[in-house]
Amino acid sequence: MHEPSSHGTPRPEVLEGAAVRRPLADPARDAPGAGRREPQTTSPLNVRNVETAPEALGPLLTPTRGFFIRSHLPAPQLRASTWRFSVGGAVAEPRKWTLPELAALPQTRLVATLECAGNSRRRLPTAAPGELRWGDHAVGSAVWEGVLLGRLLEQARPLPGAREVVFRGAETGAPSSAVQGFSRSLAVDLAAGGEPVLVATKMNGEPLPPDHGWPARLVVPGWYGMAWVKWLAAATVRRTPFRGYYQASRYVYQYERDGRRLVEPVTRLRVKSLILSPTEGAPLTLGQAYVVSGRAWGGHGPVVRVEVDVGTGWEPAALHPGDGPHDWSSWEFPWTPEWSGAHRLRVRATDARGETQPEQPFLNDFQYGTNTIHSVEVRVR
Repeated sequence: MHEPSSHGTPRPEVLEGAAVRRPLADPARDAPGAGRREPQTTSPLNVRNVETAPEALGPLLTPTRGFFIRSHLPAPQLRASTWRFSVGGAVAEPRKWTLPELAALPQTRLVATLECAGNSRRRLPTAAPGELRWGDHAVGSAVWEGVLLGRLLEQARPLPGAREVVFRGAETGAPSSAVQGFSRSLAVDLAAGGEPVLVATKMNGEPLPPDHGWPARLVVPGWYGMAWVKWLAAATVRRTPFRGYYQASRYVYQYERDGRRLVEPVTRLRVKSLILSPTEGAPLTLGQAYVVSGRAWGGHGPVVRVEVDVGTGWEPAALHPGDGPHDWSSWEFPWTPEWSGAHRLRVRATDARGETQPEQPFLNDFQYGTNTIHSVEVRVR
């Protein structure tokens, strides 16, 4: 279990030959069921997307081989010997790095929770056309290691007026004739050091698997997964806003309010929690002591409170912070059923801004950011 720091919020670890506090070993790699994941809808391009199996969510670090996979396009065939990551555009010194060159730079290691923006669509009564209908498990937390993006941008020296950095993946293909490849942008200030954004080459202590973006992917802590561009090929600094398909036509909240049509970008994780134990439909024994437990996370600061309702109103759960500000937290609530029959158990989390999971979903065209109160029904005998 992660131990909270006695010196305030831990910072990402910079590795420059010194010993580190947290081992990179993945204790859950060989956990029972770690490799079993629930299949998800196949895309028109025959890209397989799968979510994390419930049992793989048990360890605080999600096993790599059990971690959910979300891809928009087929994985590219890349070679370490020829792969390069380049930074160009509105910079004074365009640069390229090989894998060994990136490995020779100071490495930063952090634990961060990754969630697909479409996670939990299955809670909604209707499907969004063309979108994956995920359950609740397109999420996981892992140790990511690589070079701070800000360090690379510093070497390339963005020019005055630089506004955004566009990250291009190496995959090819198109969901429509107007789209080629996968690209996303971040504001220069954020990319250059406003957050510990990584060009990551390792996941849970090992090189990234192909499905997770080998040889390098972007890690944007606190943001939904669309920002974590896989199979990184290039970063282009721009003075004008990027309007690519996956930036402006998808991964936006489109909704109506007061008769107006609104469009807002999908960015940070909305506060959320899950009950992992007991599971839906679990048979429990009357008078037996149980511990209701699960995870809670968000992208706007730490989760500060988790509450559980076992049918008698909301009560506080014991909250155990994760390893750093971008890792999920675990929580526990002791409960002894006092009557037989069906029981609906519910959980909700509150973040540092005071935002609490809602009873009703935030309805938007593509069903992004679903973070309603999670519940499971159990049967007590």
